[in-house]
Amino acid sequence: MTSFLAIGVVFILISVVALGYALLQPDLASLRSEQMKVAVAHEGAAVEKSTPVYDLIERFLKTFGIKPFSEEELDLAGIKSNVTAVVATTLLIAFLAFAGTLALTTSLFFAIVVMLVAPMSVKVYVGWKTGRRRTAFSAQMAEAMTLLSSALKSGMNVPNALGSVASEMEAPMGEELARIVNETRLGRDLIAGMRDTSARMESEDFLWVTEAVAIQRESGGRLTEILDRVTETIAQRNELRQRVHALAAEGKASAGILMGLPVIIGVLLMVVNRPVMMPLFTTGAGNMLLLVAAGFYLLGGLWLRSIVRVKL
Repeated sequence: MTSFLAIGVVFILISVVALGYALLQPDLASLRSEQMKVAVAHEGAAVEKSTPVYDLIERFLKTFGIKPFSEEELDLAGIKSNVTAVVATTLLIAFLAFAGTLALTTSLFFAIVVMLVAPMSVKVYVGWKTGRRRTAFSAQMAEAMTLLSSALKSGMNVPNALGSVASEMEAPMGEELARIVNETRLGRDLIAGMRDTSARMESEDFLWVTEAVAIQRESGGRLTEILDRVTETIAQRNELRQRVHALAAEGKASAGILMGLPVIIGVLLMVVNRPVMMPLFTTGAGNMLLLVAAGFYLLGGLWLRSIVRVKL
């Protein structure tokens, strides 16, 4: 047991050193938060600032053709890091999970299982960030369309009005509208860009606005009047959505408590009465029980999620 604890402590120390090396490099510390690599001019050529760790991971991914995340997936989640940086963070999380579990349970088998499961948490986090970003986008729709209608009434055309709204709105609405404006300036059709954004953000409300702009371009008419009606409908939908979320808040809180209790109690028992819990990690029967419990835990979490999740 002492040897396993020593190995766990050593792994934790190595992980801390690796984290400090990755985060405290002078080149990385000076980078903007919008990107992990910046091309700089050096003797007439573009040179990328990076670290040996990131270069090694990038070469490994290219050699074996592995791409656990796509740039579009990270961009949709609002994560301003490249794939290499996210993979490095995922590996560090898995390493820390392995070291911490090994030091806590002294079970190599369970530590390996936790290490393999840990990267899934990053994937879940990316999905969670994507959902939050889409929700925030929908919540900003009414305000954005009000500003768009006001800009059109002042005499601006649609692209300029979208650019004006993009400069005034916060993320994610401002970023998505800025994307549309930039793509339009590069020659892409405005309606195609707006439809792509509505699909990316899974927003029916923005699709309504897109179709309103498309109809106005084909048949004419006053777009501001259409936008005012659409904005009123969007505001009513947002109000209904907020009421439903408020009614479901109690169920979500209960689900969170039910999901957190087994983990918290297990950790407390490991601290208070370690010998009682150790057979779960040091015996084959205990490992089987933990795997079965983890399976039921996951099944119960998915069931609770389906109950408290309300989609309008």
